[in-house]
Amino acid sequence: MNDMTQTPVRFGAGNSLVGTVTMPARQVPATAACLMFNMGANHRIGPRRINVKLAHVLAARGVSSLRFDLGGVGDSEASDFSHDLQTRAMHDLQAGMDLLENTMGIRQFVIVAMCSGVEHAMAVAEADTRVVAISLFDGFAFPEWRSRWERNVRRAIAAPAHPAFAGKAKRWLQRHFLRSHSTKALPGFFTERKPPQANAVWFGAAMKRLVERKVAVQLLYSGSLHVSDRGRDQLGPFRREPFAQALQYEFMRELDHTFCTAKGQQLFLQSVGDWVTACASGAGAERRTVSPTPAVAEPPLHGAYAPQ
Repeated sequence: MNDMTQTPVRFGAGNSLVGTVTMPARQVPATAACLMFNMGANHRIGPRRINVKLAHVLAARGVSSLRFDLGGVGDSEASDFSHDLQTRAMHDLQAGMDLLENTMGIRQFVIVAMCSGVEHAMAVAEADTRVVAISLFDGFAFPEWRSRWERNVRRAIAAPAHPAFAGKAKRWLQRHFLRSHSTKALPGFFTERKPPQANAVWFGAAMKRLVERKVAVQLLYSGSLHVSDRGRDQLGPFRREPFAQALQYEFMRELDHTFCTAKGQQLFLQSVGDWVTACASGAGAERRTVSPTPAVAEPPLHGAYAPQ
């Protein structure tokens, strides 16, 4: 704890957003800071406190960070109902950048986003030139028939032996055949579903623009969600696009989607910690493949007063 400071903050319109700023205590902070936020409806600490752990790793390397809840999730209040979900999330992320710019003078940012947060990170990176790099975990994926076939076969073979199989099968049957158990996402809240083709068109166009603007992009995919990967399978047809050559792509077979294992967490912290540190130090726009460095031990936090 002596090598960093952690400060709870309120910011945004009406101070409705809640987060924690983590800063290195014994060195001058890097020229860019890192933003982390919700994975779906998860609290800002991330699954298995992965955002907290990443903030500690980054602080030990001289990188400041803000982890916060989007409006209406976790501890943050919903104060903006006038726009669609993506626009509201963009405004919240920009409010986080405004906070660090006004209090610390930092004008460049790296965003670490997971799952449903990937679209928000890409959108704000397109709209705001202060974003110099984005790390995207288990976001958009476009596997082609070979990858989908192999994934489905492997899951079919492994599923019956999984202890959660019976419960998941029962819930699937209830959702699809019992009207009383059917569920639909609330419009404009946690998820706004788009047709797969619309997602593909938007992803390709957005990635092309980001790469042209020299925004560094890291794409990470977990082994539990995608099962297998050969030759950047998750990019599908996009792996042949010129912009794909500028992306840092990594399939992490031993990492699961919700960071259940200590080994998976360490792999994620190693990869993302290295990459964010390089980007925050000014290397991100030109150096998209980062050489591994030893992971930094994270000092644990204990007790009810540990910042979240």
